[in-house]
Amino acid sequence: MTLTDKVLKYCAFQDRSKLEVRRKMRELKMPDSEADDLMVLLEEQNYVNDERFAESFIRGKINIKRWGRIKIRIELQQRGIDSGIIYSKMEEIDNEQYLNNLQYLIERWKRENPDGERAKMFRFLMSKGYTADEISQCGKSSD
Repeated sequence: MTLTDKVLKYCAFQDRSKLEVRRKMRELKMPDSEADDLMVLLEEQNYVNDERFAESFIRGKINIKRWGRIKIRIELQQRGIDSGIIYSKMEEIDNEQYLNNLQYLIERWKRENPDGERAKMFRFLMSKGYTADEISQCGKSSD
């Protein structure tokens, strides 16, 4: 299997950001000139698309991991996604589902920690990427 085939397989498996693909190429020790040419080809053939990556990343983290906006934004930045793309895709988050996720996490925390400190719950939710304002507003409605 050639290096190009390995990169194609890597991209076909799941959506990847340009930065992740570049890292994979370096990991495979692909020469820079070959990597540049392949990256152009991957973008032209839509194997690599940062907008599509950001969209699917956000959808997965909201629906499965129940992450908050802060954590998602930081993760996308670490994956080399342009701030304009991040901003536009974050605007598409369904606010009702987002708040339902936060409400679910609060209720689950209270079920699993009946005598738990409120401060610990706040730290947990903030580590999931929610703001103190969001937690306070949702927390009031669940009391």
